[in-house]
Amino acid sequence: MVYLKRAARRRFGSAVTVRLVSPESSEARSGGWVRAGVLPVVIINGEVFCRGRLSLREVIQRLYELKRP
Repeated sequence: MVYLKRAARRRFGSAVTVRLVSPESSEARSGGWVRAGVLPVVIINGEVFCRGRLSLREVIQRLYELKRP
């Protein structure tokens, strides 16, 4: 997770926030993010981007796509 935070900060500055959310938190439960105990869950703009894997390359690519006008 730390490398994802650093990579996002290095490429996007303060335009992107990366944070770790506990699957037991009320935020995760109310958002319906965690299902069947599959972790990690990556959420971009409030939508689940992927479950069960964490690919820095895919996340950064998606952030670049969202940044384009």
